[in-house]
Amino acid sequence: MNRDTPTTYGMHLTLRLSEVSRKEALDGPAIGDLLVTLVQRIGMRILAGPLTAEESGTPEKRGWSSLVLLYESHAAIHTYPELGQAFVDVFSCKDFNQEQVTEVLLEYLGDFRIVEKHTLDRGIHWSEGIDREMKTWVASRS
Repeated sequence: MNRDTPTTYGMHLTLRLSEVSRKEALDGPAIGDLLVTLVQRIGMRILAGPLTAEESGTPEKRGWSSLVLLYESHAAIHTYPELGQAFVDVFSCKDFNQEQVTEVLLEYLGDFRIVEKHTLDRGIHWSEGIDREMKTWVASRS
């Protein structure tokens, strides 16, 4: 979806994955590498990161999180290796191709099942001042 004239602050994609076949890919610094490839492939620029950290605990709670701050917003992943699950979050004021996101995830994680998928256009909540708000937003991003 490419829009010549933006009508929102941007797109927000969230995915919940289960049955990830390459559980080892959900562990450690590999998820930071995944995010770097992902955002580059969808045409974003990294401002900072990846920042990757482990949460220790029981197998149901142990996992990894990684975040990259983008000039266009952010991308994050939270994983649970023993459970074969991950949560992916991509938010950008620049349009991106959702299928490319899935392609990169398949490349890194192998097969998986998408349990939840949500795509939101941010900014559609604007009231009667939408024309003024959008004009100001577009001018600030040019």
